[in-house]
Order: sequence, then structure tokens, then C-alpha cells
Amino acid sequence: MLIKRHREAESQFVKDLVEERAAALTEPVDTPPWEQAVARLRQQARMEAAEVRPVRWPALDVLMERALRERWQLPDLARPWLSLSGRWPACLSGCEYGTAERAFTLDEPFVLQLRTAAWRVSEPALKELEDKNLIGPRADLSEEAQEERERLAALLYPSSRIAREAVEDHRPDPEDDQVVGVGAAGNMSARSA
Repeated sequence: MLIKRHREAESQFVKDLVEERAAALTEPVDTPPWEQAVARLRQQARMEAAEVRPVRWPALDVLMERALRERWQLPDLARPWLSLSGRWPACLSGCEYGTAERAFTLDEPFVLQLRTAAWRVSEPALKELEDKNLIGPRADLSEEAQEERERLAALLYPSSRIAREAVEDHRPDPEDDQVVGVGAAGNMSARSA
């Protein structure tokens, strides 16, 4: 929803700029020279919008990192996570959580922190799934075992679930984002008070 509003605002900015400048054109309206001039104005307006965008509308990467950092402040994830190598939890088949794939450019230490938090929070449920041999696609599971697997799968916190919760629960207010100092996602400026 927030992304849609940002795109609509950018589109309106371009449209208003083109309309304002098209009024000053000397070519007769609806002629090929006029249409070419308007096309040039549209291209110029899009380039100007792109220059304004980092100041007026933060990049999606910045918004995503901000939402994740706010999500990490909640009690279940607010701990000093240590680095951890190895595999990372993922949704099991039948898991109700997950998100559509989306590419974000986040700093490597930030991604490592996200994966580590996901692994550490999911570790007890994943261990129980392994101990009860409920991992993987299995057609031979009883109804009770399937219910237990679904219950434990709901306790897993893969990175995608943390990201989804961050976006849903810690969405920034568009009014707060009208002027934001934007650098790399990990080096974003604090909001001005």
C-alpha cells in the first residue's frame, strides 16, 4: 500500500510538471511537433522526479530495513544475536507463513543479523520437528502427526516471516518520510524530530 502511494505521488508529480510546462509550448496543440515536445517534457519530468525521489520518497530498501529494525525491538527478537554459520530455517510444506520473493539491497551484516535472529528464534521448534521426525514431505504421517507438524511449523520464524511482520506492523508513516536523508540502506540517517 505504501509503495503504491509513493508511485502514485511520483506519477502525479510527473503529470503536474508536464502539464505546467506544456502550457508554455509554442507548437500548435495535437500536432506531431507538439507531441514530440510533450514527450521530451515527460522524459525530463521523469528524470527530475528520479533526482527528487531519494529525498522525497525513500527507497524501498530503506523502508524495508527501517521496518525490520523496528520489528527487532519487540521482546521475542530483541536480543544481542551472535553470528552463526550454517543453514537457515525455511517454511516447510504446509507452512502458512511466507512472502512473495522480492529483492532488496540490504547491507551484508544486516542480512546476517536477520538470518541469525530467524535461526535462533526457530531453533527450538525446528529441533522438535527433527526429534519427532516430522521434516520433509511425508505421505505416511497420521492426522495427529500432521497436526503436530503444522503446530510446530507455525512456531518457525524464517527471515521471510520476520520481513512480512516488519512490513505489516512497522510500516512507516508517509508524512514522516517526506524528507529523509538516504544513503546506503544500512547508513540511513535518523528521522529528524
